[in-house]
Amino acid sequence: MKNSIRLTAILVAIIMFGCSPKKPTTEDILKEKEAIKASIINLWKTYEQKDASAMLKLFSTTPELLWFGTDSAEVIKTIDQWETQMKNDWQLFEKVSFGELRNLSILIDDYGELASALYEAGLDMTIEGKQSHALMRGSNVLVKENGEWRFIQGMLAFASVGQSSAELMEKMKEEKEKKK
Repeated sequence: MKNSIRLTAILVAIIMFGCSPKKPTTEDILKEKEAIKASIINLWKTYEQKDASAMLKLFSTTPELLWFGTDSAEVIKTIDQWETQMKNDWQLFEKVSFGELRNLSILIDDYGELASALYEAGLDMTIEGKQSHALMRGSNVLVKENGEWRFIQGMLAFASVGQSSAELMEKMKEEKEKKK
């Protein structure tokens, strides 16, 4: 009886150890980071091409979607809201072109199933025939579904120029000096 219990305990331990998720190697992590980078660029390309069906294939199937656009009213929690946002954007922008992905930082969980990415890129836009350029900064959370990275959360912002705290403090200092 004691031998049977010991044997059962050993078998359970072997099964549990064998079934635990395998941590990705450093090489695996580098491959996953390249796949995530490619997913971000692919999202941009589908946006530039105004291809909603291709874009939606890049999103998670989970109902946990949350995306913040560049305006406070742009809070997207469902795929239907995402589609509406894209239709509005594509009516507004005659042309959109993303620049080079830079300052990319990707973190992946210990099991290679959840990742976050922070980055920036230039963004050229044409609205009513007028071209403008902005520095876009983005943040995404991706989950791995069926071997592919899918977007589940995101946030976009346009960075200001000349409005950093150091620059504003310098302006305030100059204004004080002028008043003296």
